[in-house]
Amino acid sequence: MIALGRGLVERGHDVLLAGPENFGAWATAQGLAFEPVGTDVERFMRDVGDAAANFVYQTGYLVRELIPLHFEKLPAICDGADLVVGAGVQFAARSVAELSGTPYAYVAYVPVTIPSAYHPPFFVKNQRLPHAINRVLWRLFGVMSKGALGKAIGRGRKRLGLPRIGDVMEHLTEIPLMLAAEPVLATPPPDFPANVHVTGALRLRSEEALDDDLARFLDAGPAPVLLGFGSMVSDRAREVMHLFARAARDVGCRLLVQTGWTGMRPDELDLGDGCRTIGRAPHTKLLPRVRAVVHHGGAGTTTAVALAGLPQLILPHLLDQYYWAHRVRVLGIGPRGVPVQRIRRRQVTTLLRDLVGNDGYASRARAIASQLGRVDGVKEVIRLLEALMGERSGDRAVT
Repeated sequence: MIALGRGLVERGHDVLLAGPENFGAWATAQGLAFEPVGTDVERFMRDVGDAAANFVYQTGYLVRELIPLHFEKLPAICDGADLVVGAGVQFAARSVAELSGTPYAYVAYVPVTIPSAYHPPFFVKNQRLPHAINRVLWRLFGVMSKGALGKAIGRGRKRLGLPRIGDVMEHLTEIPLMLAAEPVLATPPPDFPANVHVTGALRLRSEEALDDDLARFLDAGPAPVLLGFGSMVSDRAREVMHLFARAARDVGCRLLVQTGWTGMRPDELDLGDGCRTIGRAPHTKLLPRVRAVVHHGGAGTTTAVALAGLPQLILPHLLDQYYWAHRVRVLGIGPRGVPVQRIRRRQVTTLLRDLVGNDGYASRARAIASQLGRVDGVKEVIRLLEALMGERSGDRAVT
């Protein structure tokens, strides 16, 4: 959403980005006005660890904490806006926009958040189910949503003086939906409704350079494999990093480990010869210097690695990461993913050797990369949003 916010500002719009407080410094550094709403997600992920992967826990947190907080804070934040754009875990913004008659749109990053017979809901790990089973699962999800989420949304709407809603899934999906994903990576199914617009991924330009020490490590030998779990925190993170460090020595490749949100400092991990641990680094500069990537399977990371033409292995932690692991396997750009909680020592060396030694993954990854990025996702989303606003330059958008 920061990429979209920057694009809107460059088009002459006033933009206010509302999101978890730990994104504030990043947003303001990109020249965006920012209003914190919600918890510090990085701290939350470290506090709950593997519990974040439990769908019941996730739903309970939404109902108890996040949805009421959004209904409380967003009316003031969105006051005076000409357009409200939701993304991620957002169940209050449509109601807040409705309160003032403001146009509303939602940006999705993955197809499995939108009902279809061609895929199950986003929380289902098995992405190879028959169409009939997928339809049943979406109906069950609709019933579940009416219970837990529907009551929380209903309480928020009552507080705003808005009428009750009937079908929660219709409320959340019968709006302008922008699927900000690369069609080759995340092929939209043929039964998507007309209100879903496939725009291409939102890519953020970065002028940040690599750290000098990191650049020296990259220059000192063959391109390493990059291992990192981004915003995910697993109770096994340290163990898995050591497993891959040992496997890298067995396979004969170098390893670069990114600590991400694990809370571990790079200097506290001694992974041995041929391995280097780093903190934050710009993907646009780093990925061209590595040979393959092992990661959690977030939409942004999967897309960035694919754009770089690199083989990838996904160790999914939760939600749509299982979808991305499935797509990597289907497209032939990496081995079959293994959930981070299930991967064992005997598998790691085999998977790593396959990842770096299978020329088919590398050639297929390069071929897929040549088909990506043909549409500027930011420009396409902005085109659709400006149509909702009547293309009035200078309008105030809240994302």
